[in-house]
Amino acid sequence: MTVQVYAQARTDASTQASGRTAAVSGELSRANPKRRHPVDTVTIGVLGGTFDPIHCGHLRLAIEVRDQLGLTQVNLLPAPNPRLRDAPQVDASVRLTMLRLAVEGVEGLVADPRELSRSGETRTVDTIEELCAEHPERTPVLILGADAFSRFEQWVRYERILELAGIAVARRPGATISVSPALRGRCIDVEDGQSSSTRCRAAPGVGQIAVCDIPALDISATAIRQMRASGRSIRFLVPDSVHEFLVNEGLYLHA
Repeated sequence: MTVQVYAQARTDASTQASGRTAAVSGELSRANPKRRHPVDTVTIGVLGGTFDPIHCGHLRLAIEVRDQLGLTQVNLLPAPNPRLRDAPQVDASVRLTMLRLAVEGVEGLVADPRELSRSGETRTVDTIEELCAEHPERTPVLILGADAFSRFEQWVRYERILELAGIAVARRPGATISVSPALRGRCIDVEDGQSSSTRCRAAPGVGQIAVCDIPALDISATAIRQMRASGRSIRFLVPDSVHEFLVNEGLYLHA
């Protein structure tokens, strides 16, 4: 079965993941009080990655941040060739098909292919600017893992991202997240450069940084690819629809 035929069979169902409109309210933090969200602001999470393949850890991260911060929806954006990571093993169109299968029927999760259509290097700041231009009434919230956040100040035009979006940093249980002095004043939940154990309950405003606790799911795309190459089962590490697809297509059989 080809990628195109498989994806077309599910096209109609995937359109229901277009997102929901919800009011986001509640007191934010003492940091940057002028940048708090007004009542009824629509907040859109932005979660990028290679998704090579998309797995249950990615989806659980998106859902946890969505629910903790009251985000209207979370856009998952597959990257063609990330600047700070190794090149993906599987073609972009195939990864997008798996992503669409994974979010099918999941409320508030949307497969967003915009970065795959760009020529040249993919930059997060371009995505944030594009989202703001398309929907000026919406506030983007960039979702980062702890490792990505530790390199955030190395990103191209990271200051511009902070002018347009909030940041949500995912933290595993018991972990602390170190914050540089330059970013410390933007954080909702930070004392002496270390994130505290208090869980944030509202989305960060533009220029703010919030920390979200997520379950300890030890799942990685690298491990999944290695398991496939060694003949081990990856059932329940990826959604059933993704598992069916990659098995039928013979993906990740070689290390």
